[in-house]
Amino acid sequence: MEYREIYLDNNATTKPLPEVREEVYKILGDEFGNPSSAHSAGERARKHLSEAREKTAALIGSRPSRLIFTSSGTESNNMAFYSRTRNKGKKCRVITTTVEHSSIRKMCSYLCINGVEIKLLKVDSRGLIDLDDLRKAIDGDTTLVSVQWVNNETGVIQPIIEAGELCRENGVAFHTDAAQAVGKLEMNVEKLPFDFLTFTAHKFHGPQGAAAIYTKDKFLLAPIMFGGFQEEGFRPGTENLPGIAGLGKAAELRKNGLAKLTAYMKELRDRFEAMVLDFVPGARVNGDVKRRICNTTNIMFGGIDGRKLVRELDAAGVMCSQSSACTNFEVAPSYVLCSMGLSEEEAYSSVRFSFSVENTFEEADRAARLIREICEGLRT
Repeated sequence: MEYREIYLDNNATTKPLPEVREEVYKILGDEFGNPSSAHSAGERARKHLSEAREKTAALIGSRPSRLIFTSSGTESNNMAFYSRTRNKGKKCRVITTTVEHSSIRKMCSYLCINGVEIKLLKVDSRGLIDLDDLRKAIDGDTTLVSVQWVNNETGVIQPIIEAGELCRENGVAFHTDAAQAVGKLEMNVEKLPFDFLTFTAHKFHGPQGAAAIYTKDKFLLAPIMFGGFQEEGFRPGTENLPGIAGLGKAAELRKNGLAKLTAYMKELRDRFEAMVLDFVPGARVNGDVKRRICNTTNIMFGGIDGRKLVRELDAAGVMCSQSSACTNFEVAPSYVLCSMGLSEEEAYSSVRFSFSVENTFEEADRAARLIREICEGLRT
């Protein structure tokens, strides 16, 4: 009997849904056009762009006018950071955490080289920051605080609302990387203490290459590219209309079924996790199991080389990973897990499994049984 591949790396990317692909194909076909063109094809393209903006804004509870489309979560993150650190000659300080996505870590390295002070907040063994640490770190030179809403490796949810309120009390701009939160948590950003929120389509079954940045006040935002007047000049260059239309469709589909879909992913994850912990002696979950996103589990397999486990699972048709796609090829243990206090050996023994709405209970059961077989072989 032949089995189809089991894809359990959905925090890296998700497969665009059929309705999303259809929307993208439509824009690539008879509905094509440049939104900046003055003729009827341009008008048609502008209509698609506006509809996508409305659908995307509805998913996060934003006014459409407060969204700027970009090419990726990385670009959106970079724009938020650049916007609050670009003043030459003025001392500024950025506060973030030791477990952020690599796009923020590397942006901080660049800023540090260019004279910006970077303060990194540590996390505890659960993967959570201490709000008292944040309170003590904020000073008169602080121009931005950035805390990832949901960690991409562990699924741990940070106390993001409290952090944002603390920043608001101190008059400091607050950014959250919400790539793993949008489409998995109910949110109304207009009522939340965020100055910037960034996310990307391909984490909830939209196409790759389409993303957005939300800003409460566009006067806080500065472009990192220069050229035309697209996106009000904040993100010049011809819009990726097929990708943006796909983002809008994915947002619409997720918004309409959010509660049901997240409950389904949680049930899948919980069933799979319980089976693995039962099948593999010594296995344990990394991170706070009560403050987690619905689809993610990061499991430490004591005494087993996680790199070998990932390779053998891949050979058996199960795809998973040890860290984010942006750091998968680095020959180093997960910096997220090491920041949580795991040893290098424990971090190397850990594997992330992330589910989507397209996974099935049969796949979860089969993957858990394969993990048991492979772990038994590796230990032997």
